[in-house]
Amino acid sequence: MAPAVKRITIFGATGLQGSSVVHSLLRDQTSNFKVRAITRAPLSEKSQALQSLGVEVARADGWMAHEIQEAFSGSWAAFVNTNSDDPIFQNPDGPTEFDLGKSIVDGIVAANVRILVLSSMRPAGEATGGKMHIKTMDMKARIEDFFLSDVMAQVHRGFPCHPDAEGFLSLHLPRWGDNDAAPFIAIADDFGDLVHGILLDPHKWKDQTVQAVSETRSLEEFVRIFSEATGKKARYVPLPSWKSLGEGVAELEDPRLLFAYGELTGGRYFGVEPSSTTTALELKKLAATAQGKDGVGAELTSLASFFAANFGPSSN
Repeated sequence: MAPAVKRITIFGATGLQGSSVVHSLLRDQTSNFKVRAITRAPLSEKSQALQSLGVEVARADGWMAHEIQEAFSGSWAAFVNTNSDDPIFQNPDGPTEFDLGKSIVDGIVAANVRILVLSSMRPAGEATGGKMHIKTMDMKARIEDFFLSDVMAQVHRGFPCHPDAEGFLSLHLPRWGDNDAAPFIAIADDFGDLVHGILLDPHKWKDQTVQAVSETRSLEEFVRIFSEATGKKARYVPLPSWKSLGEGVAELEDPRLLFAYGELTGGRYFGVEPSSTTTALELKKLAATAQGKDGVGAELTSLASFFAANFGPSSN
């Protein structure tokens, strides 16, 4: 079986560093990497040259975090190098390279990218006892420090990839509603089948709201199942309030408000009705029948099977 596709998105792909990373990844013969290049000018000669090599080219402006989030969406990993020589940084009253790096990092975090390789430097003052300050080195170091800061650590570190100081993969989230079961959906494995099931008999489902849910579990159960399915030490660490989720990261305002919504509705994600897998399972079975499947293929994806496939030993 071929390894799962892992999309790696490069910011600065037409520069010397980024271009080197792109070409090295394209030469890989053992991993199923898919390379995406981010550029402000997708029709430029350099961008077109990358496209001719099979690289996916996406347009985004690094100063626009929402564009960066969209461009990095679906990426497993990211490589980022900012251009220290950009004329915009020569204006002492203008934005800095750190401002650009922060915008990019915010977008990457909001896109849920699992791995970031950042082209960085340590500040000149660190090795010279404060005797020297070199703008390029200091700005790149500030970007790295921001990414590794306590504020960002709540968002991009820990569960499900990075163990904490005690060796646990710790999920830091507010409680969902009254600690009720939260709905989860396996997009790749189930969502399309639910739509398929609706389209097999659209009149039956006309004007109905269908809950796209594969399984409902409390966050404690969610982490317990993850640990059992992967063999990895994990724990749920409740945040004191929905306001504490990614505090200071503007791009996470919607996720924060989602937990506030859960608090106000008692955990009813879909509004009036409690979350349920009943309709989703019916649609899944209809789609499975149409596809000639039965047995496991007609069941909704469990959290256990999802975790084992995506985070277990065989997923590496």
